Amino acid sequence: MPGVEVSTSDGHLLALGVRELPPSGRSPEETIEFVRARGGISIVSHPYHPFRHSMYRIPGCDAVEVFNSKFIFGLANFWARRGATRLGLPMVAGSDAHSARSVGLGVTIVTVGEDGDVLEAIREGRVEIDGKRTPPVAFLGQMGRWVKKRLRGGERR
Repeated sequence: MPGVEVSTSDGHLLALGVRELPPSGRSPEETIEFVRARGGISIVSHPYHPFRHSMYRIPGCDAVEVFNSKFIFGLANFWARRGATRLGLPMVAGSDAHSARSVGLGVTIVTVGEDGDVLEAIREGRVEIDGKRTPPVAFLGQMGRWVKKRLRGGERR
């Protein structure tokens, strides 16, 4: 299934089921509209990220990432789950993988109907989440690369 993480003006959104790349830098609402018009779904990713824009309440999103394997202490995941529960939104998990070894640490198990429509199943909340946190050694390596990039004046995401 095609999917991409998009940088909006207020944080990151996952766009699933679209083949056309949503433009970055637009408002979350514009991005959601773009994705929906192309038959996809929008998921708020890492809504309580401590070092980036955080998106808590985005009207029109289809689901919220409530388990992100990169949050090794779990507090941001706790708050994301709490927010999604209060808003009655479906919950998904993600690896936030920036390397091959991190792929699959966050898992969303989708129960699909006879029609096989994964996107509809996510919208309806027919999902379970599972996962493991990123190992501390891998997390520290990623943080080291992030710090080096910032010190060199690298582009912010």
